[in-house]
Amino acid sequence: MQRRTLDVTVDGRPSALTAADLGLAGAEPRAFALPRGARLFARGDALSTAHLITDGLVAMIARTPGGGSAEAGLIGPGGLVGHTVSFGAEYATADALALTAVRGLALEASALVALAQERPRLRRELDDYALARFTEAERLCACSALHMVEQRLARWLLQAARLLGDRPIEITHNQFAELLGVRRASVTTGLHMLEGEQAVRCQRGRIEIRDAARLEAASCGCHS
Repeated sequence: MQRRTLDVTVDGRPSALTAADLGLAGAEPRAFALPRGARLFARGDALSTAHLITDGLVAMIARTPGGGSAEAGLIGPGGLVGHTVSFGAEYATADALALTAVRGLALEASALVALAQERPRLRRELDDYALARFTEAERLCACSALHMVEQRLARWLLQAARLLGDRPIEITHNQFAELLGVRRASVTTGLHMLEGEQAVRCQRGRIEIRDAARLEAASCGCHS
């Protein structure tokens, strides 16, 4: 199974990311907290920091020259936003948007590269994680081209629930439209269909999964 999170935690904290482990002056990770709707970075921004997410959801959003957008990946607790810095990437190729309030640890790119060079296990973790992100992007391409909006909505909600646990999912119809690359009206129609099947309950800016089995049946299965 491909790894979607980094296995570097002890007692819920990333034990590999400490100043003592790094052995680099000033390289200690710093805690960060961002509100819902904040951008960690935008396409074209210089990448100098990787962000290890400990709580919340971050969507990677690809954009076209014509102004279109679509999700290129969804990152939750244990995931690393900006992981490409560990392979020498200097600029962001997509936007990183906080869909919920997000907390985590930020680490300078040079420190992450140095740590990966010193620890073969972490290097393998980063390689596996990058492969999982690439595979997810491939699957999203096929899903977007082949499946109906309501199937994709169900798929997305199941994936978000797996990352967030049992809490309600905070997302607006406009955000869904941006992530799926469809019209807002199509999102509204799709969610009404899922509500009619008693799979979800929609409130303003918030969606609660009522019946995971029904939602699974309505999805395209691309979240698994």
